[in-house]
Amino acid sequence: MNPKEFQHLALRLAEHGAFPSEFRTAISRAYYAVYHIGINLLKELGFTIANNDQAHKQVYYHFNNCGDSELIEVATKIDDLRTQRNHADYHLERDDVEKKHNAKTHAHSADRLIKTMEKQCAGENRSQIIKSIEDWRKKTSH
Repeated sequence: MNPKEFQHLALRLAEHGAFPSEFRTAISRAYYAVYHIGINLLKELGFTIANNDQAHKQVYYHFNNCGDSELIEVATKIDDLRTQRNHADYHLERDDVEKKHNAKTHAHSADRLIKTMEKQCAGENRSQIIKSIEDWRKKTSH
């Protein structure tokens, strides 16, 4: 499955939804679109991401240590979106994730994050991004 389908669903639910469950689901799907696209891009760069609960943090750490300022900013925003996804999925007492405005904000933010990741990972800094991640991985693996 193409993870962009999650993003299309997130945007559709955020724009046209009417119920709290739709807005919660929009936030959740937006995060998972970014997460899975991030994994795919890191794999295209030659990196293996664990297939377990640590994968979420690994995506963050890889982008946060890639040496590209735009991707470092993406890493922070991915982490923020993950927090919102956790609120939407696990904290049923929270009503902020049940608001159309917030769902739209997070879904559109995810769209921008995806575009930035794709652009930067395919751009002129690609080889430097790979080298920076490789250097970071060497420093952190003991």
